[in-house]
Amino acid sequence: MVELKQFADGSLGLQGDSTGGNGAFLPITAAYTAASGTASMMSANRNYIVGDITGRVDVSGTGGACTLSLYAAASGVAIASGMLLHTSSFNIAGTANTKQVLSLATPASALVLPAGSVLGYVITGLPTSATGSITVTLSPSN
Repeated sequence: MVELKQFADGSLGLQGDSTGGNGAFLPITAAYTAASGTASMMSANRNYIVGDITGRVDVSGTGGACTLSLYAAASGVAIASGMLLHTSSFNIAGTANTKQVLSLATPASALVLPAGSVLGYVITGLPTSATGSITVTLSPSN
């Protein structure tokens, strides 16, 4: 269970586990380009829960329909074979300079990023000239 914790400097944070570790809300942002394809965003050093996923297209892809999908994959598993973290699509051929909010996967257990797993993305389609970023906000979990 995550609990509130007051730090020595007087600031307030989260205690992320029973050993007194400091948990935090952790935004992970990755930039993508037309050449990205598949990429790891981070390796989980503890259990996390996905809180939200947002993206922004900076330059719209011109190669036709193209999407970016986010996955949690265990060690030794290809990113595309992991657990899909959302039900809607991030359209990297969408309107430039526009934020997109993705609908999270259900049930809640589908949003757990276990320690040792990888958060990553896969781009499908022809992302010709596409650039932008995707952000996943995580919170600590036991």
